[in-house]
Amino acid sequence: MDVIFLDQNKWIDLAKVEAGKATSSDVTVLYNEFVTAVEAGHVIFPLTVSHILETSKRNDPESRRHVATVQARLSKGYVFRSRKARLLMEMRFALQQLFNETPMLLPENWAVVRGFMQAFEVFDEMVASPSEAARTRLLNRRLDPREQFLDYMLNQDDAIRRTAHTAFASESAALVARMEERRRVLEGETVDLRRRAYAAKLFLDHQNYVVDVLQSLGYSVDDMKAKGPKAIVSFLQNVPTLNVEAEMAARLEAQSRALQENDIRDMLSFYTALPYASHIVGEKAFVSLAKQANLDKKYSTSLSKSLESLLGIYGPQ
Repeated sequence: MDVIFLDQNKWIDLAKVEAGKATSSDVTVLYNEFVTAVEAGHVIFPLTVSHILETSKRNDPESRRHVATVQARLSKGYVFRSRKARLLMEMRFALQQLFNETPMLLPENWAVVRGFMQAFEVFDEMVASPSEAARTRLLNRRLDPREQFLDYMLNQDDAIRRTAHTAFASESAALVARMEERRRVLEGETVDLRRRAYAAKLFLDHQNYVVDVLQSLGYSVDDMKAKGPKAIVSFLQNVPTLNVEAEMAARLEAQSRALQENDIRDMLSFYTALPYASHIVGEKAFVSLAKQANLDKKYSTSLSKSLESLLGIYGPQ
């Protein structure tokens, strides 16, 4: 089954069909092809944390309903797993490669999971506390994940919703400020040096994860150090989420334009989806950054900035 990631603006284009305001006949045809393909089990359009937050942020209830309805229909309530869950499994694979072990086998599309709350670490069965994991399993057994998503989007308390998004905007602004400071410090440096510096920072930020996974495999930090300096470089290149983030952040920060909060959302989406999607239809600037880094080739992911690039692919067989 193919996995397709759509940028939030593409979801909004499809929602115009749902609202009876389609801007072109091609988009209408495409939407109908997508619905048929999803119902037949040929394709799925999982959501990311960014999608959930961006749709929830829409203050107009009717507009939010149209976007959420289309997202529920095409995602079937499936999402990309939380960052922590993906990282721990990716690190396990990378460390098994480093120590010449045979990686464990995982189901196809293991990073795509039922129930929109599993996009968040605290509810992801793979890393949640036992009680929260049990609650997630119970909820998914008793309630269709599409209905879970729609209920959340349409019936959440408005004051709580607005407060949550104000807090998220504040966090995003702080992250943009840190990126701008790093950009200032590395002004004039090459993309390669920026990438290596960012990758080193990611390793330090996630060293507790590395230690935990090493111990679960029966190794220590000293065992990893004994592999030599190149071991950490190889390790980071083999952890897809971190690899994509480092490659794209380095190129983004090397640009001259001012960074914006939307860049944080797009970055999050790309490092979440790119290693696991068959197709990505994304924002033009980030598609370009990913192609510059040859990430589409590394992860065998088709990248496009246009919905119409998928026209006919999932039509009648």
